[in-house]
Amino acid sequence: MSHHSPSTLTTSTISASLTTTLEPPAPPPPPRKGPPHTPPPGPLAVAGGVAAVGAALALGALAGGELRGFMDRMAGVVALVALSVAVMLGLATALRGVLPPGLRTYAMAAHRGAGVLGVGALFVHIGVKVAGDRIGAAAAAFGVGSPDLLVGLGTLACHLFLLALATGIWRGVFATRRWIRPFRVLHGASYAAWLAALVHGLTAGRAPAPWVVVCYALCVAGTAALLTYRNVRTARPGKPAA
Repeated sequence: MSHHSPSTLTTSTISASLTTTLEPPAPPPPPRKGPPHTPPPGPLAVAGGVAAVGAALALGALAGGELRGFMDRMAGVVALVALSVAVMLGLATALRGVLPPGLRTYAMAAHRGAGVLGVGALFVHIGVKVAGDRIGAAAAAFGVGSPDLLVGLGTLACHLFLLALATGIWRGVFATRRWIRPFRVLHGASYAAWLAALVHGLTAGRAPAPWVVVCYALCVAGTAALLTYRNVRTARPGKPAA
C-alpha cells in the first residue's frame, strides 16, 4: 500500500486545479443553418414569384365568357380546399410519429405545393371579383371601402396566408433557436387565416353548393382530428408534439 505525503497531495491538487482553470473553454456550437431543402430564395426566385402573382391576377381579370364564369364560381373553392389541405399536411408533418420519415418528406413537399396552389387560386379569385365589379380594388387589397365585413374577413385571410407563405419560403432564415419561436407564431398565422377564409367562403357572396359544403366539412373534420391528436400528444409526459 503506497503512502503519499501531504505536500505531494497538495501539489497534485493545485496542478490539477491550474490545468482545469487554464484550459480554454469549449468552442460554441456553430450556428445552425437552414435545412438544405429550404434555402432562402434568390432574386430570380423572388422576381418569378411576383410575376406569378401578377399572372394569376391578370388571368382572373382578363378572362371572359365561360372561363370567367367558371373561375368566378370555382377559384375561391379551389383556393380554400387547397389551403385547407396545406394546413392539414402541415399539422401532420409537424407531429413526429404520425408519418414515417420517408412519407413525411413527401407530405412536406405536398404541403408546400398545396399552399402555392391555394395562394395562386386565391389571386385568380381576387382578380375575377375585382374585374367583375363584385369588389373594389382597395377593398380587395386592404379591406377598406366595403361595408361588408365578410369581404374584409376574406382580405384578412389573404394577408395571413401570404404571411404564412412568406415565412415558409424563408424558413431557412428562421432555422435557429433564437428565431424558431417567432417562426412558429408567424407561420401559425395560417390557422387564423384558414378559419377566416372558411367563414368567408361559407357566408360571403352566393350560397355554396352542397358538395362544396361537404368539402369544407371534411377539411374541418381532418384539421380538428389532427389538432386533437396534437393536444393529446402534448399532454402526455415525454411525448412532444413536434
